[in-house]
Amino acid sequence: MDLERIKALIDLLAQSPLAEIELIEGDDKVRLVKTPGSREGSAGVVMAPVMPAESRAAAPVDPQAEVQAESPAPASGHAESEAHVTEAPMFGVVHLTPAPGEAPFVQVGDTVTQGQVLCTIEAMKMFNSIESEFTGTVLAILVNAGDEVESGQPLFRIGR
Repeated sequence: MDLERIKALIDLLAQSPLAEIELIEGDDKVRLVKTPGSREGSAGVVMAPVMPAESRAAAPVDPQAEVQAESPAPASGHAESEAHVTEAPMFGVVHLTPAPGEAPFVQVGDTVTQGQVLCTIEAMKMFNSIESEFTGTVLAILVNAGDEVESGQPLFRIGR
């Protein structure tokens, strides 16, 4: 990613009400976060390192209690310890279908493979495919179509 593009992203973030932007293009990853106390129009933006997908997947998932409240017992009989949560890698709007009026990418009960598209997140008019990091069954969809999500927010629970 070139320096001019990064500078443009910094200016865009500084002028917007967003708190952070994360952009992933191939192997290039940039995450920009407004510093505490910065306001719209100010240049209080810092670049933060972005964890590789493997590290995000291995990070402990805190919202399991909330997930259990929505779905106390997985229908397929999978143990809770075998469930994996797919998290949003960026801030944006979730789209559960490829286009309006089309069938959803996945539904509860579907079997998915590693690398299969689960949804897209729209950020800065760009649609980013969110792929499953696991092979298994979709146990829960934790967001609704059109929801604004934050980086790290749980999207799907997938059991093995």
